[in-house]
Amino acid sequence: MPIPFLLTALLTFLAWVLAAVLSQGISHAATNSSAVWLATGITFGALLVVKAAKRPAVLLGAVCATVVLGLRDGQTVAQALAFGANEALAAGLGAWLALRLRTVAPDAEADPGKAYAGLLLGALLSAAIGASVAAVLWSWTRPQALLAAEWRVWACTTFVGILLMAPLIISLAGFRIRRSGGMPMAQFLAGAATFVMFLVAAALIFSSDVSDRFGASLGPTLTYLPLPFLVVTAILWKERGATLATLAAALALIVWNNAGAGPFSEIEGFAGEAVIEVQGYVAVMALLVGVVNTLGARNEQALAQAQAWRLRYRQVLESNRTVMASFDARNGLAQWGEGADELLRTSTAALLTVQDWIAHAEQQDHPALQADWRDLTQGHRNHVLWKHALRWSDGKVASVIARLSGVRGADGQVEEVAALLEVEAPHGG
Repeated sequence: MPIPFLLTALLTFLAWVLAAVLSQGISHAATNSSAVWLATGITFGALLVVKAAKRPAVLLGAVCATVVLGLRDGQTVAQALAFGANEALAAGLGAWLALRLRTVAPDAEADPGKAYAGLLLGALLSAAIGASVAAVLWSWTRPQALLAAEWRVWACTTFVGILLMAPLIISLAGFRIRRSGGMPMAQFLAGAATFVMFLVAAALIFSSDVSDRFGASLGPTLTYLPLPFLVVTAILWKERGATLATLAAALALIVWNNAGAGPFSEIEGFAGEAVIEVQGYVAVMALLVGVVNTLGARNEQALAQAQAWRLRYRQVLESNRTVMASFDARNGLAQWGEGADELLRTSTAALLTVQDWIAHAEQQDHPALQADWRDLTQGHRNHVLWKHALRWSDGKVASVIARLSGVRGADGQVEEVAALLEVEAPHGG
């Protein structure tokens, strides 16, 4: 096997084992149930970010890790291999669905909303398939097991684990160390401050008996108080920082809950109810951050597209020595496009209104220009063409060909006049 293939399998194996040991280490003390299974999230996320040729290596690493963990827990070789195959099947099918929804045409950009929807649907598919196959395997390996409870635990822990790990792996896949640029320090510190606020609020509510601290009537109602701080952190820290913060926050909440603290452990209708409730809480938290990250990614994508088109328009206009301007139809106030100073070779700060423009034209052109302006603003004409020279205070002269068009509002009245100026090379002086 080629070295890159083996390296991918080895890295997946090590990450999977580490995530599995961590998940088992934070299991509920009384029921021995885990609130999250991060290992399948490793498999799922890795399948989304590696190239197609390396996906079999990811599955191989995950299968080997599952088998080793099963043998350590006392399973036979056949049983361990069966659970390993289940890991590959469930994560593979879920990742396949997520990738199908992320796929775009070669000349198109990926839609962050569609990609996140694919991740959620893939996570649900992986959780459902894994839990269903596992229930069949449990009926073979442990006939006395409560299959309905085992199915629920497997499905919920897998789904939450994928929600936490897959976005983190996706965000880290594109990480590159930069010598300059990146997040401004002020933004980083602001995000750190809001994350500390989240931890403080979460600790006050989840790290001890919340009713003793805030009262039996008020305490349990404060459960969702920390979430706004995490959402603000996600907005400030963007996807990579937000996913790291969400994972750290989820692990802290699960550890506190499993230790018997917090509002979920305070009142349990049955053994293990707190585990189910904290799973729901962490899932809601991860979904909120995921939606915030998706909206942020869509906004950044739209901004990048707008900037790209803006650059293209400016390049086209400049290459034709053309500049855009707009004038308020009521008072003639001007707004000049980019590059106007360079093309006109004067400061447009001195051309505040259309009257300033006309004032720099030759004296004999003023009456005709004023008449054209009145016709445009009153709606008598839709377009006018000006061909004249502009004389600046330094003695230089620029010849322009300006096409002016009236822009009507909802009431049919002219609200704005748009102008496209083709500027000949200035001369004189």
